[in-house]
Amino acid sequence: MNKKTTWILAPLAAVALSLSGCGDDSSDSAAPSTTSAAATSSGEAAPASNMMEKVPSPFVMTPQMEPTYVGSVDGSDAYVALARSGDEMIAFLCDGDQMWTWMTGTMDGDKASLSSPDGATLTASMSDGTVTGQVSAPGMPDKAFVAHPAGADEGMFRAATNRDGADYTLGWIMTADGVRGLERQANGSTAGGIAVDRNDDQMDDRQRERRQERREQLDCDEMNNYNMWLVSQPQTPPVAEMVSMNSVQMEGC
Repeated sequence: MNKKTTWILAPLAAVALSLSGCGDDSSDSAAPSTTSAAATSSGEAAPASNMMEKVPSPFVMTPQMEPTYVGSVDGSDAYVALARSGDEMIAFLCDGDQMWTWMTGTMDGDKASLSSPDGATLTASMSDGTVTGQVSAPGMPDKAFVAHPAGADEGMFRAATNRDGADYTLGWIMTADGVRGLERQANGSTAGGIAVDRNDDQMDDRQRERRQERREQLDCDEMNNYNMWLVSQPQTPPVAEMVSMNSVQMEGC
């Protein structure tokens, strides 16, 4: 996770051209709200936290909170991102498929404890600028993770969006190793799943199997519509990167 790479920003004209042959765009191009939505993966209200409102929207050029940490979860496809302000902490867990949960909690000395209304928990300790700990979520037992300070092109993002009259809460995590993104409605349904790794050769056999299973289940029309919607949004670096990564994800279509 220490290796840094430059974001792959595909030219928008090329992206639009490559998408034009995939089908008609039936998505709603309404601009997303820059206000953070309050929802968890179970549809319950997120724990009250002023920090949740400070998570930057990817559609606006806003810096990450300081400090923000990003990392991967061992033995899974999930990424985790954390941010701290004084004794207060928030975390986002996402695998770009079904796992999408926001947690809040506190820091006591160098120890952190966070949870969400849907039962996700995270415990961690901080040492020499690195966060290490255990995280669990519905469907995923305790697993270890390591998170490092977010670099210039890394971080977590959150925003309220609306497509085809449906309200979603967007959550993205970007690291030098890959991206994870998903949008969830209050009723628990999801859309806009993106999970792409930059270094496939570093995945173990089980991770490759999960990735192949995911490719076989991809809804190409849905991904095409989502990419067209992303292209219609302000092309900030995070949005342009997700357009590029979703295009990579669609190569199997």
